[in-house]
Amino acid sequence: MDISVLQQTLFNNKETYTYLVFESGAQPLEDFRIFHSQHAPCMHSLYLHPQLAEFQEYGPWLLEVKNQAQLSGHLEVLAGVVGIIVAHRHLSSVAIQLSRGCTLVGPDNHTSLVRFYAPHVLNVLALSSESDWHAFLFRDIAQWWIPGNDKWEPIPLSDSTSRLPANPVIRLNEATWQKIADKPEISSVLAQWQTMPSSQHFSPCVQRDMVIKALRKAKHAGITEGADSKLYALCYLNGGKALLASLAAGGSLEEAFKDVPSLANRLSRGQITDD
Repeated sequence: MDISVLQQTLFNNKETYTYLVFESGAQPLEDFRIFHSQHAPCMHSLYLHPQLAEFQEYGPWLLEVKNQAQLSGHLEVLAGVVGIIVAHRHLSSVAIQLSRGCTLVGPDNHTSLVRFYAPHVLNVLALSSESDWHAFLFRDIAQWWIPGNDKWEPIPLSDSTSRLPANPVIRLNEATWQKIADKPEISSVLAQWQTMPSSQHFSPCVQRDMVIKALRKAKHAGITEGADSKLYALCYLNGGKALLASLAAGGSLEEAFKDVPSLANRLSRGQITDD
């Protein structure tokens, strides 16, 4: 991914600190433990709630980056980097602040563990400047970059407008919740694809975008029914673009997707590829 814009933008202000947000679960557990042993003084988990402590080795972490060379090195070897933050405060303070975003209270008053740093969620939260919690979650953060398709992109950070904010709990109304909630078919395909080796080459944020693209491809191909649409998307994501194209060219796409068990079995055995 192109980092030229980052190299021109970051580390220009001596009064700010640069951090990576990464998911430790994106790499083998032993690899993460080795990385943690080497960089522990510069790392802080965002799973600070006592009930989340046992999941720290799989959850989001904040990693301080000192310079351009260190940034490039980490981005080359560290799997699961989902954000780059420029802030005016120290590591532990920013980690405590961001830990609030890991649990959101929905309109039904139910608390959910959420990847708040995922682009489709973060963009909604960042623009909710009138909410009390906005000032607690985003204060003293000057820049927040997220991975795009081929380069890093900044998200717009609105200034908090709530006067004398008092409640740091991130409680969302129905309208805001619907903006961040995935449709069931997206969650279903994403969960299934994440069990397959082909998904492991992409970060979780990119995985979600690819699932949405694959489901859109299914719709454009005329495969709109639930199970067939999901199967089409999984074929597409698992490297079966050539197979889908050949089926479509032969006029047999609709018939092929009526034979769901056959295609599903081939997919589960890893027999659907572009080779």
